[in-house]
Amino acid sequence: MEFYSPKTVEPTSIDGLIDFIKNNISEERRLCDTQGLVEQLMGVQHNTASILEHISASLSKTDDNPNTNPYGKNSFVLYRDNTVMLRLVVWEPREGDNFSHADEELFAYGVCHDHNFELMSLGLCGSGYTTHMYSYQHKGSEYVEGELIDIDYLGDFTLQQGSVLYMEQSKDLHTQSPPAQMSMSLNIIVDHGIKKKQVFVEPKTKRIVEYRGLVNPKSYIEKLHNKLTEPEFGINQSKAIKHPQRTASLV
Repeated sequence: MEFYSPKTVEPTSIDGLIDFIKNNISEERRLCDTQGLVEQLMGVQHNTASILEHISASLSKTDDNPNTNPYGKNSFVLYRDNTVMLRLVVWEPREGDNFSHADEELFAYGVCHDHNFELMSLGLCGSGYTTHMYSYQHKGSEYVEGELIDIDYLGDFTLQQGSVLYMEQSKDLHTQSPPAQMSMSLNIIVDHGIKKKQVFVEPKTKRIVEYRGLVNPKSYIEKLHNKLTEPEFGINQSKAIKHPQRTASLV
């Protein structure tokens, strides 16, 4: 894993970020080793109007076909091709650390897991969730429930606005704690097609656990709209999300 603290960068649009990714990433190196990519991603926080336009397009597609946005209704796919996906995720605050089953299913709070793709995440707005990082060496074959696994604790990191976290495919694990205030992150997901089964671990016992996946929870459309159109973002109302008329499939 790699963590990058916020720094001053030039604004970037979603379209500009997509073009940069297409023209510069390589299967031969880690995503985080692509020169200039971290700065390109950080720059998106200064162009939320561009994000609103892509969310609006994403919602229209999802309204017509619910399978367009398969990651749960607190996330929005802004772009996808055969290798790359851009995904915006909404994170809600919670009191304490006694997470409900719904919290685990929707936000994966308290669930230690890896990703079977490369993941680079930007703290887009809000205080940001805290991620508790671990690493492991995949054995090469599929793990079974109850199996012991050797994991190393790497530290805690908060994905505050402007910071970037990189997680290596099938190597880095994390569990997330809720942010102090509603937050959003923007993910770059790169999948080159060679994948291992995702791993879920109980960190205290270092044993593999079963996890049944995410559910489709209630919509976060209004909260997302309100957050991104707050005065500090300086977004013209003409840029606000236009909600699709048919909303039943978004709930």
